[in-house]
Amino acid sequence: MKLTRHALAPLEKCYAVRSMKLCGREKHLFASEVRAACYCFDAETGERETVWENEGGTMGMEPLPGCEDRFLAIRGFFPPFAAADSDIALVTKTEEGFTVEPYLQVPYLHRFGIVTTDRGSWLVLAVLCETKANKDDWSSPGYVAAAPLENGKPGTPVRLLGGQFHNHGFAGCTFRGNAAVLTSSDAGAYAFTAPHGDTAEWKVERLTDVPTGEVRVCDMDGDGVEELITLEGFHGTDLKVWHLDENGKYAPVWQYPEPLAFVHPLWAGELWGKMCGISGGRRENGPLFLFRYEDGAYRTELIEDKAFSANVTVAERNGKQVILSANHGQNTCVMYTNED
Repeated sequence: MKLTRHALAPLEKCYAVRSMKLCGREKHLFASEVRAACYCFDAETGERETVWENEGGTMGMEPLPGCEDRFLAIRGFFPPFAAADSDIALVTKTEEGFTVEPYLQVPYLHRFGIVTTDRGSWLVLAVLCETKANKDDWSSPGYVAAAPLENGKPGTPVRLLGGQFHNHGFAGCTFRGNAAVLTSSDAGAYAFTAPHGDTAEWKVERLTDVPTGEVRVCDMDGDGVEELITLEGFHGTDLKVWHLDENGKYAPVWQYPEPLAFVHPLWAGELWGKMCGISGGRRENGPLFLFRYEDGAYRTELIEDKAFSANVTVAERNGKQVILSANHGQNTCVMYTNED
């Protein structure tokens, strides 16, 4: 594997990264957690457009189902946890550029996603906490809620789970064959399986009881059973892989051998023909690296030292997979390509 780093653009405190189709073209989006820009790159040409100049506080972005010219984005979640006025904005791609308008007000909204099944679509909200007296006040827990989507508009959110202190991690996924969302907090990792078929209610399962910052599922070892991948605890130090044991419970089978400072980015899936994960830390030496199961053991490969990535994803560019990374500590939007 021969990786090449491409600095796409400078962006102060680059935080959120997402790949999606807009108006029939694949786009790569990067946004800042401070009052700075959101950029949209065309995946084929590399042409850059500015979505906004200084909205910021963007923790995540998601395409809106059934609307090829629109996506949703969190605004107003500024460091350090200054998010009493955070909301979701509706962004529309036009011939002239982009329009941005309010969509849903959700204080302290840290992550969100959209889940679709044969019974409909839901906007799932993962809220860090309900209130804060100051940045160090963690006396108020967060929660997870779901709002039905009708014609692109959200209904009233219904709480699925409360009592979630440091409610940080979130991932939309397929879990045990069904559309689901994973979340993580001080209480551990959870799976929320959406209503489907004859099942009219959300199913909520607690998967682990270890304080967890991020969580993903992926069949890393190819045995047909999805492993659980976690970053522990809240802005913590540990990357772990868990496998189901003989009792149907998750048990850790591998841990990254060194503590990571402010472990934060996490992605897992198929990349360049192999199942693997991507993770790293935001402080100290700030590595960004791949990890995968190979020849009976987990192995790692450095992507970049001192990347200081906040979030990472895998996308396509001209028919080939690439890694997109919001290199927060470098203040840079970065793409990594494999030249092999």
